[in-house]
Amino acid sequence: MGVWVKATVLGSGGSVPTRERRAPAIAVTDWAGHNILLDAGEGVQVSMQRAGMSPSSLDLVAVTHNHGDHVNGLPGLLQSMYVNDRERPLTLIAPPPVIDFVFEVLEATETRIGFRIDAVKAKGWGHHTLWRRGGDELRIKWLPSCHTRESVAFLLEWRLRPRLDPGRLERLGVKPGAWLRELIEKGEATVEGRRLRLEEVSINVDPIRILYTGDTGPCTSILQAAAGVDLLIHDSTYTSARRREALERGHSTSLDAAMIARRAGARVLVLAHISARYSGWEALEMLREARRIHGATILAWDGATVEVSRP
Repeated sequence: MGVWVKATVLGSGGSVPTRERRAPAIAVTDWAGHNILLDAGEGVQVSMQRAGMSPSSLDLVAVTHNHGDHVNGLPGLLQSMYVNDRERPLTLIAPPPVIDFVFEVLEATETRIGFRIDAVKAKGWGHHTLWRRGGDELRIKWLPSCHTRESVAFLLEWRLRPRLDPGRLERLGVKPGAWLRELIEKGEATVEGRRLRLEEVSINVDPIRILYTGDTGPCTSILQAAAGVDLLIHDSTYTSARRREALERGHSTSLDAAMIARRAGARVLVLAHISARYSGWEALEMLREARRIHGATILAWDGATVEVSRP
């Protein structure tokens, strides 16, 4: 069985939610059971319910900046975790104003949530290791975006240990057995009288990488971080006809996002944070614009899922 990571669009809209597009939020789950929420716009709890997710299942919440459409759903989300008797800590990674907002709301409402929030302030460039086991590792990195003074984008990276290759085992004439654990843990093991090294029977596995920009204009730091990513979820608030407005407000057009994806060599681009002014054929025009530049482009919609896997 291979490894996989799935991104689910909980909210594909911009600052004004509509019946078709809720406020920004992306859920990311993986084969190891981790559940991550990127941004928490209003209504995120309902979107999670529709996606079959429980707020209490979250291991990490990462928020890109302190604008309401990205953070207003967070206090209610924490309250729901409390009501559901959550006890284990929650990691929250966000710029300092978001961290301050969360604790000020809890204090102002005299809310006692009953579990610890491990707050990590995301400023500039940095990273946090969420999980490490058996040579596999899940790391979240943050980097400056081009929206507000303290806004950040998030890069999720699963670094994967070499995987055993059954074909190589067969060619060497050895069968799987109890020695496999020793081989994986120590890098070598004695098998049927011979010393076998892990690299003889394994293949290297490329890391899985997902970059979520949040709100941003075209940005050099994002271009650099997006190099070769499996999935780039990029701000696409406007079509190219409104590029001046996009730049003035710290947003991107669908063409901007497609150019970043093409230059960075991103495998798949997801256009997100769609302005409420676009629906129907107008939204499809946004997709058509982007696909002329980067063919592997998806226009986000609420409930959309994209999966990345490795053998």
